[in-house]
Amino acid sequence: MRKRYTIIAAASALCLIITISACGITSLGFGGTNVVNAAPLVRIGYVQTREYGPFTQVLLATARELVAQGCLSRSFLDKYKDANFEEHFSDGDTKKLWDDICDATVEGASYQFSPEAFFDMNTMSEDEYPSMVNRSDVDITFTMGTDPSVYFFENEKKNKFMSLYAADPIQSGIVKSTTERYTDNSYALMDLTPYLRQLDAGYKFLKFKKLGVVYEDSRAAYDYSDIREIEQKAKEHGFEVVYEHVNEPVSEDDFERYYSELKQAYRSLVDKGIDCLYVTISSINYEEKMQELLDDAIIPAGVYSLAQDDVAPVAYGVLFGMSISDAEEVAAYVFKQIRLYAEDGVPFDELDMVYECTPKIALNYTTAQRVGFDLTFEDLQLVDRIYKNE
Repeated sequence: MRKRYTIIAAASALCLIITISACGITSLGFGGTNVVNAAPLVRIGYVQTREYGPFTQVLLATARELVAQGCLSRSFLDKYKDANFEEHFSDGDTKKLWDDICDATVEGASYQFSPEAFFDMNTMSEDEYPSMVNRSDVDITFTMGTDPSVYFFENEKKNKFMSLYAADPIQSGIVKSTTERYTDNSYALMDLTPYLRQLDAGYKFLKFKKLGVVYEDSRAAYDYSDIREIEQKAKEHGFEVVYEHVNEPVSEDDFERYYSELKQAYRSLVDKGIDCLYVTISSINYEEKMQELLDDAIIPAGVYSLAQDDVAPVAYGVLFGMSISDAEEVAAYVFKQIRLYAEDGVPFDELDMVYECTPKIALNYTTAQRVGFDLTFEDLQLVDRIYKNE
């Protein structure tokens, strides 16, 4: 790991200006010539399970942190001024963002994204996976999702990695506990209670008695849909949970089957008498399909809906949601940890891994009217975002 800064000083009888920043040191000498340290302090790679708006938003927020540190050109901010990938996301957005970040990198910046170190496991065959690890152009890799985090834990021997979006890093075996690692090159960002806070808020606001849940009948889906936490809160608050299972799509051609089976599962839950649907983390394209799925049976039956996947589904028809993450807060927290390691010499395996986002409550006003949900004035004052679909 390359550490600290190389200071190149040039003497001038007329003028000597030396600017020191977190992203390099620039000396302006005779004729205004820029001389910058050539080697990056930290080169960052990126691996995602699949394309997912919140992953991309964290990447964007990290880039904004780098702009603030002088590592990226400020013109980058203009290009992504109004971008919100959690609400508006298209295939290919993440790779385009990555390329734009690399293009905007200031020469000699001490924190850089490595141009060739971007990977999407959903588009790769297993025999390509080894190309992600033990690279010579990376010092730290962001692993976004459980699958890449587990793969890096098992196979990355040369460099560091930071798991930012594993569903349960401890259960998945990525780290031993909130403070202990199995290996000194691993890191897993953890918020221990996001879904518990979310279910508490949902129950307080919606006061449901029978919660409907759809998820794939697999161990992975059981973990990332946090069925364990749902059942814990069901016992605590005394509501009933009923389940339906739908297999996640395995290819683009499989989505038609997937959405058809989701509609059928929602109808079955309505027939079972649910008064609230918990829309768990899944492959639903919220912007294109969420409203259609709800309009088929859930909303006509007057059934409430609660989003597990942060507040993005609320923008497209789900009645209520509470944030489980905040891209800006995550980026600031993670970048702070990287700087503690790179600049202050804190051992990588001693960096803090526990983070808790500031919760924000969201409500879809249009859906509230359609299902007859009447929020009290006191509760309305607690809502941070109100969406309308008109």
